[in-house]
Amino acid sequence: MSTSIQPAAQGRTNEPTILWNEVVKARSVIDAQRHSPIRRSAIARAQLLFALEGYAASLTNHGRPIPDALRAVLCLRRLASSD
Repeated sequence: MSTSIQPAAQGRTNEPTILWNEVVKARSVIDAQRHSPIRRSAIARAQLLFALEGYAASLTNHGRPIPDALRAVLCLRRLASSD
C-alpha cells in the first residue's frame, strides 16, 4: 500500500504535534478493537500506518530527525501491510 504524503504548509510549526495526535487516535482505535467482538483491524491498521507516515513526513519537512523507534515501527507496519 503506498500513500502520498503532502508537503507541510509553510508556517504550520505545530503540524508534527497535530499529526502525532492522529497517530495516538489511530492506536487507540486498534487497542479498542482488540477487546471488541467485532474487529475491523485491517482498516484500523491502514489508518495507523497512514498516520505514522504523515507524522514522519512532517518531521522530515520541518528538518527534524525521525526517531529510531519510529523508523522501526514504520518498517514493521509497512511489511505487515504488504501481506
